[in-house]
Amino acid sequence: MRASPEFHVEIDHIRKHYDRLSFLYRLFWGEHLHHGYWDADLSSAQAQVRLMERLAERARVPRSARVLDIGCGLGGSAFWLADQFDCTVTGMTISPVQARMANKKATARGLSDRVQFQVKDANQWQPEPESVDMVWIMDSSEHFRNKKEFFKRCASVLKPGGVLAVCAWLRRDGPPVSEDEQKLVATIGEAMLSASLDGLSDYQRWMQEAGLIVDVAEDITRYVERTWEQCTRMSERPPIKYLLCLTSASTRRFVRSFPLMKQAYAEGAMAFGLFVARKRFVH
Repeated sequence: MRASPEFHVEIDHIRKHYDRLSFLYRLFWGEHLHHGYWDADLSSAQAQVRLMERLAERARVPRSARVLDIGCGLGGSAFWLADQFDCTVTGMTISPVQARMANKKATARGLSDRVQFQVKDANQWQPEPESVDMVWIMDSSEHFRNKKEFFKRCASVLKPGGVLAVCAWLRRDGPPVSEDEQKLVATIGEAMLSASLDGLSDYQRWMQEAGLIVDVAEDITRYVERTWEQCTRMSERPPIKYLLCLTSASTRRFVRSFPLMKQAYAEGAMAFGLFVARKRFVH
């Protein structure tokens, strides 16, 4: 079993990144800060909704569920789950700016009684056992350091029969084929502020070791890889180029990694996984 590569990324850097760029994200990406899923001729915004739909379909989201959305960003998934399934959602983000923006939107939409956002570090999170029906994680587990222990906490917070629904960036499920591939993944990992990038089989094993039954562990890379074509095209717009000149070196490095993500998906160095796991009922 090969150890997953870890990158030199400080939690405070991740917090500052999202605090600093959340307004820019919302301006150009909207409220959904995650990949899109193209199984038809869709716009980027439609494809982002389609990815949520796909995960919800596989997870069989129960109506009126109590949901914990870990790495909630600007609240896009939380609002969508509340609208589509009448869920009560608590969003968790490391960014005070994101939490403030999302809570303001919840109030404006009249959803503050059912959708709330908290500032918490998922790496330090201590859950209330058996308190939610579903844990939803969309494109955020890459930032978490000890994923094995993290998934144990996810299992703990779920009620019996509860579901864990995850979409995640992955590295190749197996050893890199070359030193160039290793360097490519390391460059992306550090630019994208990932604590580590892990394989599909790693995620599946950690969920099983946490006592969960894994229903779905699916590589959906070919449906989501167009995301990075869109991001690269967006980053080349004159207003974005101008704004980037005014930002930090780490932000410019982040944006320069967009075409590298496209390359890594195309070459198989990285992948994108969809996972659904359930907590056993106690008889």
